[in-house]
Amino acid sequence: MFSPVVELERYQPMTANSACGLEIDRSDLRHTRVVQIPEQTIESGQVLLSLEKFSFTANNVSYGLFGDALKYWKFFPATSQGWANLPVWGFATVEESLHNDIEPGERFYGYFPMATSVVLTPGETDDYGFYESAPAREHLPSFYNRYIRVSSDPSYRADYENQQLLFRPLFLTAFVLDQHLKQMSFYGVDQIVISSASSKTAMALAWLLRKNDMQVVGLTSKTGRAFAKNSQNYDDVLLYDEIADKLPYKSSIFLDFTGSPERMMSVHTALRDALKVTYRVGTTHWQDASPYPEFADLPGPKPKFFAATAEGDKLTEEWGLQELQERVWEKLLEFYGPASQWIKTARGIGTDAILECYDRVLQGKVLPSEGFVLSFDV
Repeated sequence: MFSPVVELERYQPMTANSACGLEIDRSDLRHTRVVQIPEQTIESGQVLLSLEKFSFTANNVSYGLFGDALKYWKFFPATSQGWANLPVWGFATVEESLHNDIEPGERFYGYFPMATSVVLTPGETDDYGFYESAPAREHLPSFYNRYIRVSSDPSYRADYENQQLLFRPLFLTAFVLDQHLKQMSFYGVDQIVISSASSKTAMALAWLLRKNDMQVVGLTSKTGRAFAKNSQNYDDVLLYDEIADKLPYKSSIFLDFTGSPERMMSVHTALRDALKVTYRVGTTHWQDASPYPEFADLPGPKPKFFAATAEGDKLTEEWGLQELQERVWEKLLEFYGPASQWIKTARGIGTDAILECYDRVLQGKVLPSEGFVLSFDV
């Protein structure tokens, strides 16, 4: 069902009467359903967009795990109580527009529900795109409310379109974390330890950290070890069961992308007083993760939750939005080249493919070298 993409495909969206979406049971991420979306009409100032294609990674599962705690469920209301739309990053085309600054046929990159179409209410607009102004999203981070016009996006390249879907939001997290650590002078440590080393955000971060001449050690499972080592982003790659015996006892920063209390305990037990700070960044081991974990028995420093959006806002205040964007664009375009060598796009079309992909990511049955780019039925 999945095969590497050699040439980009253009998805032709479904008609309004056949629009559908995937909804998640808020009490159990393993329970999903495909629902028909009522015919969507737009009012003055609104636009109707059809989702062409979107990426799906462990990062999207994190949106589900933290759906209530970080308000991800508020972005796109579901059709009934107890259910939710899981947000994804994708490309969409304007099908209808009653907004003076947006034309039918324009393409936008941004944050969408996992559905064939969505109605948005653009507020502030500029040459690069617009900010969504729906009341339900008024108090949500602006990063998620920004929609980028593909035709004027400085970081867009047609030959890297799938890499943009797979890496752009993850790269931004890696970028602001890298900047935060720089501002903290890397806490004066000798090494940085990263769990789930084969995950996409961890790979992007390791790539950035190596440019600062930092010693970076990756932790991963047997299935991810060869992939992480071959990327050459890490000075060393250890298996999780090697932590106690082989993780160097040096002053360290620990960046946890698993969300697993067991993995965190292993690293903290091995490093103890040598560990200067731990940041909780991701939840690739979502079955073991919790939005509100307990750390009473954990040796060493109490882990901190890294809020990428808050750090992004700080950089925006410090540098200005334009400078922040330009710095990210420069690094992102440089990163797409090596990233395209590590990750092969697996293309899935149709609700069956989307459901299969969702289940595989949820169960951790995805190859480290595999990246899903999906579309609904043609």
